[in-house]
Amino acid sequence: MLRKAVFTVVGVFLFLSLASAQPEYAPVPDGAKGPAIPETGYLVSGISDGVYSVSNGVYQALIITTGEGVIVVDAPPSIGPNLLKAVSDVTSEPVKFFIYSHEHKDHVGAAALFSDGTTYVAHEKTAEHLARANDPNRPVPSVTFTDDRTIKLGNKRVELSNKGGNHTPGNSFIYLPEQKILMVVDVVYPGWVPFKSFAEAKDVGRYIEAHDQILEYDFEHFVGGHLTRLGTRRDVEIAKEYVLDVKANAQNAIQTVDFSAIAGEVGFANPFALFKTYLDTVANTCTKATTPKWIDELGGTDVYTFDHCLSMHFHLSID
Repeated sequence: MLRKAVFTVVGVFLFLSLASAQPEYAPVPDGAKGPAIPETGYLVSGISDGVYSVSNGVYQALIITTGEGVIVVDAPPSIGPNLLKAVSDVTSEPVKFFIYSHEHKDHVGAAALFSDGTTYVAHEKTAEHLARANDPNRPVPSVTFTDDRTIKLGNKRVELSNKGGNHTPGNSFIYLPEQKILMVVDVVYPGWVPFKSFAEAKDVGRYIEAHDQILEYDFEHFVGGHLTRLGTRRDVEIAKEYVLDVKANAQNAIQTVDFSAIAGEVGFANPFALFKTYLDTVANTCTKATTPKWIDELGGTDVYTFDHCLSMHFHLSID
């Protein structure tokens, strides 16, 4: 009995210790919040003229009805079979085309949901990756493109373009000119800062450039593939401003943090410890300069700005 009581006390102590060790994050700004997700686990939202978004509150896909069949863009496994339900919620048309925004499993890992009559489309770099992956849940596309491709079906026209890579080499711009809808995944997160390290961008320079490339389009509705809500042109402008702010503050931190002074404190016996201390100091300096401006405007500012500052340091110092 005594042993049980001791274990109980120890367990409570460990629980309280772990709970108290959890960081306290800033409240999510109102502008980052989106509509509630129904108990079904997915929300279908009409965007314009037979075009719908499907969301589970974290991921987004696109359904385009044409009168002669459906075009679907992306199939996140976290939405899974609910994507088929979402299609049937808005139309009885069959899915004729599936478009990969890019190859990452978290966005297209349920692409195999569709029938043999569905044509799969992707940028050639995405297709090459899918061929190497040999993943039955991500069928290799039979239609590919290098720079641009237009998919016409019924009363809809979808323009696909690759700008040289940003998040991944094959990341596609997916544009419906008549409906003024643009989908670019894992670059802009409306109402939020980007995911960790600029969403693990393969090329930070091109990631930054992607914001201007997005703004070259004539669009009113923006689909970023993630999180709580759809976006607008203003959301992209704000996202660009945040990224450029991180860039400027990282550049200033690189110029002002004294590597020699840090080396004098840490020493050279362990070079990794020295460089980690230096890198963390630069990133912290950048973070402290960036956070106050954005903490009340963009969700996750206090969560991921340090990681963005660190990635920006590498980009500015190495790329």
